[in-house]
Amino acid sequence: MGKRENNDLGAANTTASVQVLGVGSDTGATVPSALLFFDRQRYLFNAGEGFQRFCVEHRVKIGKVSGVLATRTTTEATGGLPGMLLSMADTSCGGLLAGHAGMSVFGPPGLSTLVNAFRTFVNVRDIGLKVHEFGAGSDGAAPAPVVANELVAITPVVLSAAGAPPGGQAGSAATAGEGGEPSAKRPRLEGGGQGQQGGGMDIASVAVESPAACYVCELPDVPGKFLPQKAASLGVPRGPLFGKLVKGEEVTAANGQVVRPADVMEPATPGPVVLVVDCPSETFMPALTSSPQLLECTSGGKRDKVAVVVHLSPLEVVRLPAYRDWLASFGPGATHLLVAESLSSPAPVMRKSAVLQAKLNALDPALFPLCDASATGAAGAAQLPANCVVGANMLRYHLRPVAKKGIDTADCPAPVDAAAEHAELREQKPEVLEALAAAGAPAEGEQLPACIAAGRREEFEVTFLGTGAAVPSKYRNVTGIHVNLFGHGGMLMDCGEGSYGQLRRRFGSAAADDLIRRLSLVWISHIHADHHVGLPAVLAARTRLLGPDCPPLLVLGPRPLRRALQGYAQLEPMRFRFVEASATAAPPPEGAPTPPAVPPEARAAIDAAVAGMGLSRFESVLVAHCAHAYGLVLERAADEGGAGGWKLVFSGDTRPCARLVEAAKGATLLIHEATFEDSLADEAVAKKHCTTSEAVEAGAQAGAFRTLLTHFSQRYPKIPVVDQNFQGTVGIAFDLMSVNLADVPSLPRVVPALKLLFKEEEGDEDEPQPQMLS
Repeated sequence: MGKRENNDLGAANTTASVQVLGVGSDTGATVPSALLFFDRQRYLFNAGEGFQRFCVEHRVKIGKVSGVLATRTTTEATGGLPGMLLSMADTSCGGLLAGHAGMSVFGPPGLSTLVNAFRTFVNVRDIGLKVHEFGAGSDGAAPAPVVANELVAITPVVLSAAGAPPGGQAGSAATAGEGGEPSAKRPRLEGGGQGQQGGGMDIASVAVESPAACYVCELPDVPGKFLPQKAASLGVPRGPLFGKLVKGEEVTAANGQVVRPADVMEPATPGPVVLVVDCPSETFMPALTSSPQLLECTSGGKRDKVAVVVHLSPLEVVRLPAYRDWLASFGPGATHLLVAESLSSPAPVMRKSAVLQAKLNALDPALFPLCDASATGAAGAAQLPANCVVGANMLRYHLRPVAKKGIDTADCPAPVDAAAEHAELREQKPEVLEALAAAGAPAEGEQLPACIAAGRREEFEVTFLGTGAAVPSKYRNVTGIHVNLFGHGGMLMDCGEGSYGQLRRRFGSAAADDLIRRLSLVWISHIHADHHVGLPAVLAARTRLLGPDCPPLLVLGPRPLRRALQGYAQLEPMRFRFVEASATAAPPPEGAPTPPAVPPEARAAIDAAVAGMGLSRFESVLVAHCAHAYGLVLERAADEGGAGGWKLVFSGDTRPCARLVEAAKGATLLIHEATFEDSLADEAVAKKHCTTSEAVEAGAQAGAFRTLLTHFSQRYPKIPVVDQNFQGTVGIAFDLMSVNLADVPSLPRVVPALKLLFKEEEGDEDEPQPQMLS
């Protein structure tokens, strides 16, 4: 049972509300969040991928969050928890938990397994994280509240899928080798033991669906107004005795009569009940409709106290007739917020990023394409039952003061009108488009590499899912790059938090899911969290799309990542084979230590994936950042028809590195990190990153046709400092930017226009740093 929280909060709060935080509700990639808000306390339900970025965008203050309560232990509901904890605990920049007692996380069976999975890259002990995993109770006894104080009592209701043991069996998993039958065991490693170089792991599926949790939040009654005239009529004199009655104490009047508070107070206002409901699939419906704690809210003593029900259940469940029947069983005073219905809304969750994308689209529609908003969510809105509203992003339901009770949509963002943004750019900043026109045609007068001159658009296309460093900003997600090789499949180079949602924002749900299905491999440059936290969500999504018996996806990465993925795979199905990225490194120089041999099955998996992608070279290059940090070289040889002949290089995170420069010689496109501006060279050295000049110089030394800069510090939320180093071969990457091989020459052409577009905004951003969100 979870630990009870009994805080002495002093004077009662006067404000209470519940708010929808629609993280991912425009893409369907995550379970939305809800925030139960009091003057000095916050209780957050779910922290899906992109949560900390969402907080920056919408100025949600998470520094006072007392606890996070998960409705599921899967990546959809908790994928943002590791990144949020890392940012909150960054004491080097006055983190949110500096001076804080720590953070409590509550959840159903599997929560401890989840936390153990990200211990590899999150120092849970130093954060002071308190983990409270609760079960379903025993002998039918009602579960105790996991939070209990004078503000609220929050009681979990555990739901298990039909056919699953009560409370779930967290941690059990069925594993199988290729072609084998699954068995009820924990995940195992293929190709040798945990420490063996290049070993693989093939996870088939968990034995049962992980349990889910709903939450019953009960606010205390509000005492009625004290009636001094009534007290006086009963013989109670004004003074201290009045105060005792107000505090709820009995007093004895001068005439000897015992006067109780109820004798001199107006009737108390019953405390409202808030339900947070998440029914992950149809298999959980029997548990939902038969739960004694929820029956108490639909047909029992709490029926008339239920003020609002926040439905975090997915759209396919919310629209089930059985779910609608259950919804109708609540009293007429309950308001239902159906958050999943917001998928049909054109309003983006990350609105400022969408506005920026619309402006960039006016400069170059090929590099900065727009996705039809309707393609990211479900088609068409459904007819809502009585007392139901769409739980739109940032919608708030006021609980107290009573006079303010009800729905407030003042903070709900509006859709983005791309045509209006284009018109505003033409009218208010005509010099931007003039600078673009003055730049001339792409590569005018320049000799193009043969692979580009051929004009083929089916060679490769690089899409940036995140171009920021360490923590996200409003405009830049953390690192992730998708490489589309068209008929040869595709791959991910790094996979920061929210990469799956970014794919859906760029391409739409159907097209993004097709790209996920066609992935040949994922390559992770190093163990820092901003480069891989989004990987479990991608692996889980791929397994859902292809089925539990799909071929495992090859994952190449640093050794510690294996342990994290093994933990995640105990909670939801994800098929993958892990091999250390060092298995794809070039042979060491003569005299250097010889690395352990790569097991034959791991080598076969690598060779098959590389051949399937039509590549003649796939090589990881050791770079100067942290232990086991790599860059990557992809190369396709020209065929007899003249197609191919290109070279794509990604630096990962690094200081200037001679090995990388040598490996990038003659690159068609070098994607290089440029975390800091030149004036912060000392910080670049200390944190083992590059300045813009160093990145540009690396491209020049390598003779790269084009150098595209990425991985910018959050100091530069829109554009890095642009100086004379940005000459005719350098471009700037943005989130959701797509660079086709045929469009590579255009990259430098848009830089002068970009500099003018952001000229007046470079110093006046209201972008708060993570440590300021308190």
